[in-house]
Amino acid sequence: MRVTEKFCYVGMLLVLVGCATTMSDRASRIRIITAEEAKQYEYVGIIQGYSSLSGVARHTGYQNALTQVLDEAAAMGAEFVVLNPNNESSYWNTGQLVRAEAYKRKK
Repeated sequence: MRVTEKFCYVGMLLVLVGCATTMSDRASRIRIITAEEAKQYEYVGIIQGYSSLSGVARHTGYQNALTQVLDEAAAMGAEFVVLNPNNESSYWNTGQLVRAEAYKRKK
């Protein structure tokens, strides 16, 4: 591999790593729980997050989609989310999709 090709690959990786979304303060307060734990809480709604990053950046894309889910849950007044068990980062997809159900404490 030539030196210029190596620099191109390193440059692309740095750009992809720089695409990570920072979690907001309100999103950081949302807890991910199991479906069993959610039975004691009030259902708020279904939410989803999406990121177009895939391939070698699939993990960053998944994290970005998850951050979006947590932020949307907080905007709905939820305190907890149950992630869809079929969520996973995938190399060959055109993007990463995370689905979840939002819950809050019963009043």
